[in-house]
Amino acid sequence: MATIHLMVGFIGFGKTTVAKELEEKLSAVRLTHDEFMRERYGRNPDDFQAKYKAVDEYIRGETAKYIAQGRDVILDYGFWTHEKRKEYYNWAKTLADNVVFHLTECNKDEAKRRVLQRSSEDDSALYIDENAFEELWKKYESWNDRDDYPVVFHNAPTTCYLYQLVQVKIDRPLGSKHPKYGFEYPVNYGFVPYTESGDGEELDAYVLMEDKPLKEYVGRCIGIVHRTDDDDDKLIVVPEAYDLDDEIIEEDIAFQEKWFKHILLRN
Repeated sequence: MATIHLMVGFIGFGKTTVAKELEEKLSAVRLTHDEFMRERYGRNPDDFQAKYKAVDEYIRGETAKYIAQGRDVILDYGFWTHEKRKEYYNWAKTLADNVVFHLTECNKDEAKRRVLQRSSEDDSALYIDENAFEELWKKYESWNDRDDYPVVFHNAPTTCYLYQLVQVKIDRPLGSKHPKYGFEYPVNYGFVPYTESGDGEELDAYVLMEDKPLKEYVGRCIGIVHRTDDDDDKLIVVPEAYDLDDEIIEEDIAFQEKWFKHILLRN
């Protein structure tokens, strides 16, 4: 099933680097305003907003075409404000069932250094000087509580997922057996696609409060199992509007976590 990936981050935050990695890994189509703007209008176009709008309309049409072909599409935009994220998420959901945000972050000083260096050394980059950077910075809104959409955090601690919506692929559904040890899974168990945990694999997730086998799931992360004797954190995911006491969570995951020293992180 095709997915639309929405990249979030200010200029210089490294979102295009992540987008290109996803493009290669998923054999996806990456579409970005910056590249089309440079190709059509140069590094420092006049009447920027009108030309930007024309490019955006073109990209939306291309996105619809590729999704209809069953291909993943990465929109390498930035989506600087909550309202833009809301607008594009609602539009993307009209084209694809699976829509996920990818968030990159960086401190302002490092981002500025990267952008100014790129502007001075890369003749193919849109030209942004220090004044332009500062003016654009005023328009950026970090990911916040109003952004209640499935999200993947890149180069960030696992604790960023607490109370966020996540998309989980279930590879060991309720009632299935462990391929090596043979025990039965009393809950749905899977992973968050496009992530990488400390062990180099995708970030694992327990899906609780669901009484039937699942293939995919979108729910809220209400806790994190942090194993103290290895580097393999696991998310606790439940239906969006629900929560669970620590004791119930521990009971539900004991079938596997009883063998590992761990801490349940909640806030």
